[in-house]
Amino acid sequence: MISDSIREKALALASEIMDAEEYRDMRAKEEILKGDSEAQSLLADFQQKQQDFITKRMRGEVDQELIGEITKIQSELEKRESVVNFIDSYGKFINFLGEVGDVISRELNFDFGEVYRK
Repeated sequence: MISDSIREKALALASEIMDAEEYRDMRAKEEILKGDSEAQSLLADFQQKQQDFITKRMRGEVDQELIGEITKIQSELEKRESVVNFIDSYGKFINFLGEVGDVISRELNFDFGEVYRK
């Protein structure tokens, strides 16, 4: 369990992050993506076909037709402005969080991200 002091500082950091342009932009682009019914339909179809692919792959099957369908949907998704904008803003936000983590790591002289890179 963390101390009240650390919890308060963590909450303050979270609040500051939520005020950051990277966070606000990502959330705004997420809302636009959620409102894009065509993109949502494509995403749902893509996820279902991905799951089908994984299931078949686990059984040792390779379904070239399914791979083609997944590739086609992915291509359609990459043409949707809402999808491209969200992916871009999400990437920028993740990089921003990485920079925050790097600052903490340097200060602690402990690279907690190293575990995830192995």
